[in-house]
Amino acid sequence: MGASYPTKIILAFRSGGICAFPKCGKHLTYDAKVGDDAHIGEAAHICGEKPGAARYDASMTDEQRDNVRNLIYLCTDHHTIIDKVEADWPVSELQALKESHEKQVRQAMEEAFADVAFPELQTAVSWVSNQTPAGNGSFDLTAPDEKIKKNELSNGARHIIAAGLTSRATVAAYVEAEAQLDSDFPERLKAGFLEQYYGLRKQGHKGDELFELMCDFAQRGMRRQADRTAGIAVLIYLFEICDVFEK
Repeated sequence: MGASYPTKIILAFRSGGICAFPKCGKHLTYDAKVGDDAHIGEAAHICGEKPGAARYDASMTDEQRDNVRNLIYLCTDHHTIIDKVEADWPVSELQALKESHEKQVRQAMEEAFADVAFPELQTAVSWVSNQTPAGNGSFDLTAPDEKIKKNELSNGARHIIAAGLTSRATVAAYVEAEAQLDSDFPERLKAGFLEQYYGLRKQGHKGDELFELMCDFAQRGMRRQADRTAGIAVLIYLFEICDVFEK
C-alpha cells in the first residue's frame, strides 16, 4: 500500500527535511523554480513494507507498517544501504536512530524560538505579498490551553506551541510594523494560513496530524533553522489570535 502523502510530509517535518542517517546531514528539499518546493527524501520502512523486504514483520498490519512511527526519513543512498545491508541495521538500531534524530530536530527548533527576529520573520512570510486578503475569520484572542483541548492536540504539539509563544511579542511587533506600511498585510498573512488550514480540514485531517501538516506549510521549504522556526512562530501567533485552528 505504501505511506500516504500526508504521512510523508509529517515525517519530513519531524526530520527537519534532513536525512536521518548518521553524519549524512543532506537537505532533502528541492527548490522549485515554479510553485512550492518539494520534499525529495524517502520514507524508508523500519519494518519492511511487504514479504521479502528488509526487516519484514508478518505480525504487523498494513496500517502499522505505513504509520509514521515505522518510517525513517532518508536520502536515496542511505535508504538503499539499510535495506541492502540489513544485518547492520536491525529494527532496534533504526528505531533508536529515528528517535535520536527527530528529538534533535525538535530541540533545535524549540531553542531557535528565542532568536526569532524581524529578518527571519521577513524571510518566513515573504510569500504574503502575493496573497489576497482574507474575507472571513477574526483576530480574537483565545487562550492557548482552551484551543489545544478544542483541537485535540497532544503534549508534543503543546510543547511546540508553548515554545513558540515565547516569540509572540516579536511576531506581533513585526506584524504591526508591516501593517504600518501595508494595511492589508495582517489579512493577507491570515488568508494564506486559512486557505491551507481549511483545505487540510476538508481532506479529513485533524488533531496532531493537522497541526504538523500546518507546521510543514509554515516552513515553506526553508533550510536555515532560524527561518524555519520563524515560520512556525508565525503559525503559533495565528493559532492564538485568529481562526487558524478551531476556537
